[in-house]
Amino acid sequence: MNVLGKGKTVTGRSPEYAHTKRMIDEITRDDDGATRGHDDVPNVVSSSWKRCISEYKLDRSRYKGPEIVTTNEFKSAADPLDMLIYVAKPEIEQLMGRVAPSNYVIMLSDSNGIALDVLSSAPPDQALRRVGVCAGADWREDQAGTNGIGTSIASSCPVTIHRSHHFFMTYSNLTCTAAPIFDSTGRVIAALDASSVANLSPEIQPLVLDMVCATARRIERRYFLERNRGRTILRIEAGLAGAQDGNGMMLALDDNGCAVEVLGGSSGDLRVANREAIIGSPLSDVMEINWQDVGRGNEESSERIGIALLKDRHRPCFASLTVPSGAKGPRVARSPAATQRASKPLAIARNCNLDLDALAGNDPVMGEHVRTIRKLVDKRLPVLLQGETGTGKEEFARSIHEVGARATKPFVVIDCSSIPESLIESELFGYETGTFTGARREGRRGRIAEANGGTLFLDEIGDMPLALQTRLLRVLAQGEVVPLGSAKPIKVDFNLICASHQDLLKMVSEGRFRQDLYYRIAGIRLELPSLRARADKADVILRALDIEAAHMGLCETPRVSPSAFANLLAHRWPGNMRELRLALRYALACSGDEEITESRLPGWLEPDGADAAGDLAGDDVPSNPDLIEVLERNRWCISDAAIELRVSRQTLYRWIKKQNLNRPC
Repeated sequence: MNVLGKGKTVTGRSPEYAHTKRMIDEITRDDDGATRGHDDVPNVVSSSWKRCISEYKLDRSRYKGPEIVTTNEFKSAADPLDMLIYVAKPEIEQLMGRVAPSNYVIMLSDSNGIALDVLSSAPPDQALRRVGVCAGADWREDQAGTNGIGTSIASSCPVTIHRSHHFFMTYSNLTCTAAPIFDSTGRVIAALDASSVANLSPEIQPLVLDMVCATARRIERRYFLERNRGRTILRIEAGLAGAQDGNGMMLALDDNGCAVEVLGGSSGDLRVANREAIIGSPLSDVMEINWQDVGRGNEESSERIGIALLKDRHRPCFASLTVPSGAKGPRVARSPAATQRASKPLAIARNCNLDLDALAGNDPVMGEHVRTIRKLVDKRLPVLLQGETGTGKEEFARSIHEVGARATKPFVVIDCSSIPESLIESELFGYETGTFTGARREGRRGRIAEANGGTLFLDEIGDMPLALQTRLLRVLAQGEVVPLGSAKPIKVDFNLICASHQDLLKMVSEGRFRQDLYYRIAGIRLELPSLRARADKADVILRALDIEAAHMGLCETPRVSPSAFANLLAHRWPGNMRELRLALRYALACSGDEEITESRLPGWLEPDGADAAGDLAGDDVPSNPDLIEVLERNRWCISDAAIELRVSRQTLYRWIKKQNLNRPC
């Protein structure tokens, strides 16, 4: 078989011939059949070429272009994945927002490589359709050769197929970055791909691969949660990064506290030796959990937070349990010591509620904010809270509600960043009976109407789509809401508090946030200071320690050694209060009633300026074996490896490129 193309011989020295010959030489070099990649050809690519030649018998000279499946074939592929396509939509749109400047097109395929959903920042391009970047295109590796979707599915690992690394020259202008999507059993059920015809620099490719992989993992978690809607969900996270990103293990529980489905736990710090054995077994066989004595909740669910200790592990993990409204809380494993503690800590915890004065502490900026709020709280002025993630904007908003005349009325929280764009309109405005397929038979009132008489808190309002900003503006201007499917407006009256970590004025100048809406929500504008910027940082840390100790059931707050407290003061706290609470829970779980020493603080704490110092030494590249060891220990998670090496992600990418390292299959 002539894979070089009809009429090509040794004397036909075309660029295509030279490239093809080099690729084939690489995959056939070893006598024992082992695959060995060239300096610029990843192993996963050369392995794919070998399959194309040896297994699939593909002929590069006879390829007529991508196959497009029939309408019936497309429907057969898409119907079983309706739920996955639905939950993936907001994640794909978020990814598109990040890669759109590089002219990427995002595709979601089924496990057979058929493109089911395609999103582009520009109008459909016939040139892209001719190379298969369209819904219905068949990207199976045995059909389309080495390519992003097909090769990621065949190899079960993320890949970047850059231009001439494609088996067929039809795709030589494409750079395809893809990652498989797995279900809870570890089976590939789909693939996510970002493709571009732009001649992208090699530096951007690892960044795109990292974003595609992260998006695929988030889709897996959304799919898991949607499949188990109505069940209690237990999350176990090994460290801070997992607690913030949700990369740990999730278990869907029945009323008896037994897992009916498990996502994660097959690798890394949370590796469980026999994941299948967890299904149907009491959690006490796998872990012990020390819950806080006070849970948080709303009308849809309640949440408990605690410290978990997995069997055969010596390091505590973070645990959170979310119980849907109306569901019976499962019976889960609890530390024996927790059941023996006296009721005194409960009284302490009850006294730890943070009102405006407690939130302000001795910080002059926060003190001025509180004085402003007390003066204007009932003057019908909307409040806009801005500040970094984790600075306590929701707690501050709740405290504003509690000092006003409407304190006994509803306080309705809507997180604009967590509701899928396809659902946010019905969540906000409600709908009438039979408005759309899958709607509740009795309709839905809508969260805005639920806030009538009280306070509506719109968290991360900067993430609200522009089309819905227009509808919200109409609600605020006219004081009425019209549910979907209805022509009859409903009068509403509420205090409005909005929050965002984004610079809304910058978004206004960029056309991503309506100017008229901004001036409707920004009657009182307050910037909450970060933890590292607070003048009373030491007092905040000690106060938070008292609260966390009470929540964990300790009768007294443990002492903190001078060196440990110095570490707490020196850390930059990029996650602010959220990060501080996690760090203190970890320290308390490790020390119990004993003194909190430096060794009992989480390993990810680092002094202020450590990142900058690490970057100043960015050209001092570790030796190849040491760098590979760190990457493998962190499962090639760039964020975790960068934290361990105390450098930025950009510095680590530069080191990887300098040493010509490739992510293994």
